[in-house]
Amino acid sequence: MTPRIGFILLTALLMQCGKPVKTPSPGAEPIPAQLQETDHFNGGNAMFHAARITEMGDRNAGTPGFRRQLDYLKKELARYGWTCQEQHFEEKTPKGVVQFTNLRARFGKEPDFQTPVRGLLTCHIDTKPGIPGFTGANDGASGAAAILETARILAGEPARAREVELVFFDGEESFAEHMDSDDGLYGSKYYAAALQPPLPRWMLNLDMVGRQGKKIRIPAMTPQSMYSVYSRAIRELGYSPEEWGVSNYAILDDHVPFMDRGMDTLNLIDDFQDGNWWHTTRDSMDILGEKSFKTTGEMTLHILRLLLPDPPST
Repeated sequence: MTPRIGFILLTALLMQCGKPVKTPSPGAEPIPAQLQETDHFNGGNAMFHAARITEMGDRNAGTPGFRRQLDYLKKELARYGWTCQEQHFEEKTPKGVVQFTNLRARFGKEPDFQTPVRGLLTCHIDTKPGIPGFTGANDGASGAAAILETARILAGEPARAREVELVFFDGEESFAEHMDSDDGLYGSKYYAAALQPPLPRWMLNLDMVGRQGKKIRIPAMTPQSMYSVYSRAIRELGYSPEEWGVSNYAILDDHVPFMDRGMDTLNLIDDFQDGNWWHTTRDSMDILGEKSFKTTGEMTLHILRLLLPDPPST
């Protein structure tokens, strides 16, 4: 083969529909081609969902990518018997008044969204604005991907599933570079303020939970009741304290508005200062891992079963 022919063939292999094919980074894990029906939390399924979501690009409030993400979440949740309801609201931000949309999901065909539930399982689904090319694989997509796979497993435990509401928050990210009490957490603030008594007993939030080598560090201000459940789950699952630990400081995240209303909260969040990926284009599918998702899913389900040990029979 002549050098010129070889170059032409190589160029053709690296092109698809006129666009260069992205070469995976060293250490990147393969993405499953399809979902698997298993009786346990499947980390590959979560990888599949995360890939589909990150392909939508920018998912900041009001973008076409955010709308496509909502439609995807609703379709996948409906597949396993969950009914969704969009919660629309607007808030003043540093960029002016913005329209936001939270997504709520309850198990069953015609659930009453006004009926109290015992707990909330939540994440945020927006991406940080102002970062060209940012897809937020871990910071945004991973929480939603883990909850989708958790919802599939919970569908096999209908009594327990009916005691939980899934909530996907818009507007967690700040519009300015750094989050503060006035800029960020728009979706969780609105949802928490709108809750009517009797409030759910607890809220479990997932944020950045799919990174290879993740280091989950729950906030230092975690209520003792939820810290005890978290510690018990670590022991019973035999997990490493290196991966599952406690931060030395409080963390401003979507659990805070619920703490402010007196609810017990547990925020499972990766140490975003570990490495150089956070809020950069390096936060891509290349840093996510099937095993990491699997341990997140097993932990989430174990905690839910500890919090809901005796769901009422139906």
